[in-house]
Amino acid sequence: MNGDRIAATLRRPAIVALIWSAALWKFIRTFTSLRPLAYRLDFVCYYDSAVALHQGLDPYTTNLTAIGNRLGLETSNLIHAAATPAFLLCFEPLTLFLPATAFWIWISLNLVALAIAIYLLLVRRPGLETSTAWLLGALILAFYPVGWNFYWAQSQVMVLALMVLAMRAMENEHDGAAGVIVALAGLLRAFPFLLLGYFALRRNWTALKFAIIGTIAGALTTVAILGFARCFSFFLNGDAWAHDNRLPLVISVSPSVSPFVISLAPFVSRMFRALFGSASGLAADWLRRAAIVGADAIILGVTIRATLVGVGRRDDSYRVYSLWVVTSVLLSPIAWHHYLVLLVIPFVQMVVAAGHQRSRRRALWMAVGSYLLASVSVPISYRLWTRPTAFQLAFPFLSAPLLETGFFTLLMGYIAAYWFAVDLRSDDRAVELRDLAAHPSSKLSVTGA
Repeated sequence: MNGDRIAATLRRPAIVALIWSAALWKFIRTFTSLRPLAYRLDFVCYYDSAVALHQGLDPYTTNLTAIGNRLGLETSNLIHAAATPAFLLCFEPLTLFLPATAFWIWISLNLVALAIAIYLLLVRRPGLETSTAWLLGALILAFYPVGWNFYWAQSQVMVLALMVLAMRAMENEHDGAAGVIVALAGLLRAFPFLLLGYFALRRNWTALKFAIIGTIAGALTTVAILGFARCFSFFLNGDAWAHDNRLPLVISVSPSVSPFVISLAPFVSRMFRALFGSASGLAADWLRRAAIVGADAIILGVTIRATLVGVGRRDDSYRVYSLWVVTSVLLSPIAWHHYLVLLVIPFVQMVVAAGHQRSRRRALWMAVGSYLLASVSVPISYRLWTRPTAFQLAFPFLSAPLLETGFFTLLMGYIAAYWFAVDLRSDDRAVELRDLAAHPSSKLSVTGA
C-alpha cells in the first residue's frame, strides 16, 4: 500500500471532519453507555478506599464491602485497595462530596488531563502540519483505550498527561521539572518509576536527581500524613482482588489468569498455565517465576541496548523516551487494557518525525497495526473468554494465544517504539550537526537531555 497516498487522503478537510464526527460520537457514547454509578467498579474501589483512609482505616486490609454497602455502592470482588497511598491521599478530598458528584469531578479532571496531553502533543509542533494535527487529535479521541479509561473512571489519562509534560519539560531544558513530574507519576501509579532508568542511561543527572528528591519528598509527605503502617501495608497487601465464584468469570479470576491484564508477567503466567495446566507445587511455581524473570530481563535488556546505542546524541523526537514509556507498561506487574492509552506518545512522535522524513515505514505500519488491534482486542478476548470455541476446548494450549489480543496490541506497540528508537537513518548525525550549527546555544542538541 502507498502510505503517503493514504496519509494525504486522510488529511483532506472533508475526511478529517468525517473522522472527527465519528470520534466525537464514539467518545460521547462512552458516557451514554455508562453503567449505574453503584456498579462502576474502578471508581467505587477508589472512593471506598479513600473513605476508609479518611476514617483512619487501612484500606489495604479492611474489607471495603461494608463501606460500599453503606454508600449504596457495589464493591463486588474489589474488597481491598490497590492504588498507591499517594494516589489515595490525592483522591481523598473527593470523599467530601457525595459519590455521584465526586464521580463527575473525577471525570472532569481526567478530561482536563486529556485536553492538556493532546494540546502539548499536537499544538505548535515543528514539522506537524495543521491538517495532520487535527487528524491525530481525532484518532487520539477515538483510540479505544482512551474511551476505556473514561468508561472505568480510571487514571491512566492523567499519567499520559504527566508523561507528555515531562517530555515537553525536557524539550524546553527544564530537566529538573521533568524529574519531579516523573516522580509524581510514579508515586501515583508506581510503574512510571521505570523511567528513572531512562534518565540514568541517558546521563541526564539533573532529571534523575530531581526525580529521586521528588520521590523521597513525596513518600515522606505521604508517610507523615497517613502513617508508616498504612503506607507499608500497600507493599504487603496492595491487592484489590478476591475470589468469588458467584461473580461473572471475566471479573472473578486472578489478574494473572484474566486475558485483560496485558503486561508481560501475567501473559507468561497464562502461557505457562496453558502449557502445563494447573500444575502446582514448589518446582512448578519456581519455574514459572524464572520464566517471568527471564522474559522481563529480555525486554529490559533490549530497551537498555537501544538506549545505550544513542548515548552521547540527542534523543531525536524522543524516540528512546517513547520506548521507555511503553516498556514501563509492558513490565508493569499488572497493566490493563486502558494502560494502552500511553501508546499515544510514541505514535504521535512517529508521525511528527515522519514530517521531517525521519521515521521509517516499518515502525509506522506496526503502530497502525497496534492502533487497529486495540480497537477490537477487548471484544475478541471477551467473546473467546466467555464462550470458548470447540477448537479452544480441544486444543487449549494451541488456542491460548487467541485470547491474548490485548497483550499482542501492547507488544506491537513496543516493537513499533523499538524500531522507532533504533531505525536512525545514516544521515541523522549530519542533520544533528546542521541543527546544532543553526542553534549553537541549544543544550538539547548536545546533551539529548
